Amino acid sequence: MNKNFLYLIDALKSLPGVTTKQAKNIAYFLINKDEFFIETFINRIRELKLHVNYCTQCNNLVEDQMLCPICEDTHRDTSQLCIVNSSDDLNKIEATESYRGLYFTLWEEINNKGKHALSEKNIQQLSNLMHKYNFKEIIIATNWTSAGELTAAYLKNLVDQVHPNINIYRLAVGLPINSAIDYADNTTLKHALINKTKY
Repeated sequence: MNKNFLYLIDALKSLPGVTTKQAKNIAYFLINKDEFFIETFINRIRELKLHVNYCTQCNNLVEDQMLCPICEDTHRDTSQLCIVNSSDDLNKIEATESYRGLYFTLWEEINNKGKHALSEKNIQQLSNLMHKYNFKEIIIATNWTSAGELTAAYLKNLVDQVHPNINIYRLAVGLPINSAIDYADNTTLKHALINKTKY
């Protein structure tokens, strides 16, 4: 097999969730596209890298600025913090119009074997956020999967060490076990927020 083709497959395999077979299929797809398509595709990745970054406060995706619109909003309830796994989860919760506090986005979970903790960058940024605001409650909104549960338990211990008097909650009724927030409809997620339980 051609060396350049193998290099492309190897690069594609490094993407999350992409198997060797899928990488080969994508590589064949790209080979059959014209130069305009390839150039446009590459430019979109380049523009993403140049203009999209992470909010310096909550770690959410932001474009060409330091703080995201939620962190800049002076009408948000700064006594509440909701910790989510991704921007998709954050947007899903925002769509329920049931929560007006601040967020922190992890972008990672502890693996199922619990062999590693969260990154030092995330821990430091979350600690800085908890020191900046006088949070009265923290909602841990990680997924109801084994990795999400391990992450939630780790976060609870972390918060207890920094601020032992903060009320810690976990999303409750509405989300079935072994489910992801991204697949929940707005009504289900709204009830999960309303019926959050002490963690």
